[in-house]
Amino acid sequence: MTRRSRRLLTAGLVVAGVVALDQLTKWLVRREAAELPRRLTSWLSLELVHNRGISFGTFAQGGAWVVVVVSIVMAVLVVLLFYLGPRYSLPLALILAGSLGNLIDRLRFGFVWDFVSVPYWPTFNVADAAIACGAIWLGLVVLTAE
Repeated sequence: MTRRSRRLLTAGLVVAGVVALDQLTKWLVRREAAELPRRLTSWLSLELVHNRGISFGTFAQGGAWVVVVVSIVMAVLVVLLFYLGPRYSLPLALILAGSLGNLIDRLRFGFVWDFVSVPYWPTFNVADAAIACGAIWLGLVVLTAE
């Protein structure tokens, strides 16, 4: 197995794992919807929010266009995974995984299930966290590139 194929396999496993975790947590929260909102700590609670937009609920009236744009972004991420070096693989995989997890919700339900609530921040989910972590990581990789 070549380095490139190992790198792509690893990225694929990260995508699959994050999407599985995202969908599992959303299923668990939907199953407990009648018990929500629920405060877990003084700064963390679970509450269901139907997000029809993208980041922070922007473009909530986008409808099918949101799906189209997200799909195009995901296609670009896949191409970048193939052509950029190994430093970029895991951050891109996290962004791709989060995008796919939320796209699954959009296609199944017409909105994204958000449920993690912390003070002073919009409600989010595992997919959103993966996108944010991947974007920060990617930014650091780009800023430290030689």
